[in-house]
Amino acid sequence: MVNTEWQLSGNMAERYEEHLVPVIFTPWANDLIARVDFAPGDRLLDLACGTGIVARLATRSGVMATGGDINPGMLAVAKERSAGLNATFQLADALDLPFEDESFDAIICQQGLQFFPDKPAAVSECLRVLKPGGRAVFCTARGLEENPLMQAQVAAFSRYFGEEATQAIRAVCGFPDAEKVQALFDNAGFGQVAVETVVLDLEAEDGSDFVNGLMMATPVAERIAAMNQAERTALHDDMLKEFGACYDGTALHFPHSANVVSASRAL
Repeated sequence: MVNTEWQLSGNMAERYEEHLVPVIFTPWANDLIARVDFAPGDRLLDLACGTGIVARLATRSGVMATGGDINPGMLAVAKERSAGLNATFQLADALDLPFEDESFDAIICQQGLQFFPDKPAAVSECLRVLKPGGRAVFCTARGLEENPLMQAQVAAFSRYFGEEATQAIRAVCGFPDAEKVQALFDNAGFGQVAVETVVLDLEAEDGSDFVNGLMMATPVAERIAAMNQAERTALHDDMLKEFGACYDGTALHFPHSANVVSASRAL
C-alpha cells in the first residue's frame, strides 16, 4: 500500500483529472514517454497510474497499455477517459504486482515511487515483470525548495490547518536524493541505470482557477470544503501569493523539478 493520505475519494479523482493532469501530469507524461523507444505492439505498464494519462498518451504510439493503481476512484476515471483506446486498468499493488514474469516491454511510473512504503520490493517487482531488454522510466520530485508548487501548498496549509496537514504534500518531495534513487535500481539488479535532474517549466494560463482546482484536489480538500466562502477565498489568495514571482497576475509559470531514472533489464 502507498501513503493513504494521498488516496482520493468521491469526485476528488475527477477534480484531479480536470485541474492537475493538464498542467502537471500531461507535460511529465510526454517527457517520460519520449524516453522509451516504443515499437507498435509493445506492452507498457503505467505503474501508480492515477487517472491514466501516461497510458492514454502512450497508445498514440501503438502501445498496448496497462495501468495499475491501488485507488479504485482513480481507476474508474482512467477507464472512463480511455474508452476506445488500447488501454486497460486494474487494481495493482506495487509491492505485489498481479502480472506474470516478463509481461511488459516498458514500465513508466510518474510521481509514485516516493510513496511506496517498501521501495526495494517495488523496484524488484518491476524488474520481475519487465521483459529482458525492457526499459523502466521513473520520475520522483526533488526537494521542496526546488518546487514552488509544493512550497505554496505547504506554506498556506500550515497556516490554516497546522503543520500536520502539510505532511502529505511534503511526502511528494520525500525521496529527493538522486544517489539513493540510483542505488535503489542498481541494487535491484537493473542495468544501464542513469538518473537525471529534469526541470519542466509548467504553465497554468488561469492561475487563479488552477489554485482553486488545486485546493479541491489535495488531501485537505474536505477540510477546505468545510470552510465558509470568506475563509476559502483567503486561503486561495494566500496560496496564490506564495507562488511569488511565478504568478504574473494572470498566469502561473513555475518550475517542477524531479529526478528521472532510466534503467533496463539485461538481455
